[in-house]
Amino acid sequence: MPTSVLLTVLAAFLSAVLSGLGIGSAGIFVLYLTLVAGYAQPEAQAINLLFFLLSAGAALLLHIRSRKIPVRVVLFLVACAIPGALAGSYLVRILNAGLLRKLFGGMLVVTGLPSLLARGKRARKREE
Repeated sequence: MPTSVLLTVLAAFLSAVLSGLGIGSAGIFVLYLTLVAGYAQPEAQAINLLFFLLSAGAALLLHIRSRKIPVRVVLFLVACAIPGALAGSYLVRILNAGLLRKLFGGMLVVTGLPSLLARGKRARKREE
């Protein structure tokens, strides 16, 4: 049973604030949507992707205005992203939700671990 729209909007806003501070908040929003709001994993990821598209679109407009967009790099990334998105949407349809949840958790660990390790190295350097 999905929670109230106001609570979900508040969670999305807090996730956006964390994202603006440079904290990877996509995983946090998906966790909220699955554990608190009651959405299934595929729906939570779809909502998160829509949320990301809107926030990334706003950031893109700001970067375009300040002329900080390397056009060749963007074209290369788009050329890679389209087949990746199509393959990902196909995989979501054929994988069961339990496996998808485990893969997503593993991805969060793999992508978050370097940040945690780097943070530990910085802390040790400060102690020396």
